[in-house]
Amino acid sequence: MEKIIFDCDTGHDDAIAIAMAAGLKDEIEIVGIIASMGNSPLENTLRNTLNVAEAVGLECPVFRGSENPLVRQRVAAGDFHGESGLDGVSFPPRKRQECMGNGILWAIDTVMSHPGEITFVSVGPYTDLALCIKAEPGFAKALKKIVLMGGSMGRGNATPSAEFNIFADPEAAEIVYSSGAEIVAMGLDVTTKVTLTEEIHDRIRNMKDSGYKKLLLDQLAFYIRSNLTHNGSMPNMHDPCTIAYLADPGMFTLERHQVHVETKGELTYGRTVTGPVDETAPVSFGTDCDTERFWRLFFRSVGNLK
Repeated sequence: MEKIIFDCDTGHDDAIAIAMAAGLKDEIEIVGIIASMGNSPLENTLRNTLNVAEAVGLECPVFRGSENPLVRQRVAAGDFHGESGLDGVSFPPRKRQECMGNGILWAIDTVMSHPGEITFVSVGPYTDLALCIKAEPGFAKALKKIVLMGGSMGRGNATPSAEFNIFADPEAAEIVYSSGAEIVAMGLDVTTKVTLTEEIHDRIRNMKDSGYKKLLLDQLAFYIRSNLTHNGSMPNMHDPCTIAYLADPGMFTLERHQVHVETKGELTYGRTVTGPVDETAPVSFGTDCDTERFWRLFFRSVGNLK
């Protein structure tokens, strides 16, 4: 059983990742969720996280995370996820409310009380994770590992050099990659290989009817249109790759590298700089995925939701 703290900036692929984790209760326990700025401002991502958590039946606490990056001015993903950050979905009136208290302090207390047991999963900017690492010197070593979505060993998607999650807070990303913790990174090198095809979309339409099926189809309708408009392609399953890795790591091919993040270059700000393959390095970067295994896991997980 993987026990995780899930840190997210809930847009469309974050919402799918949360749902997959909720549907894999025998393999993954979400100890708590922290919502951070990223795809959209914090008020949007927090609301979206609470709505999705309630929709998929999660009872774990949901905390408010960082409103701004450590140093840089806040950036967002434009209209990629729509004005709400999760356009296309109408949620019923919500009972769930955010958990009062400081999410960073809660995460530190939880991890330090359970050394070696908890994996920190970040699928938005790494601001919250960096704050935990800086505030508590023992935090990184007390984690079982860190699983990230972000970065690239090639070109970016926010700029030619930088992937969005890193570009949104490069200083935080450098803190995380320099922490010495065991890190698994699902970057664009692998996540762009896990694509929602028309065939998979048809299989989703043919799933047994459920409240979650309707929610999923509604959000995919917007997300597909947005991806076709902005990228000319069907959506990639970026954030869900972190959950798939936790449930079935063998579906991914990984390479170990030393990784640093460019925080000064005018043209390369936010670039993840990887050295040659180094089996002693603490960071494992995803390079390939058995997509058939991914989609089998996807349908098993979301098929468990009501």
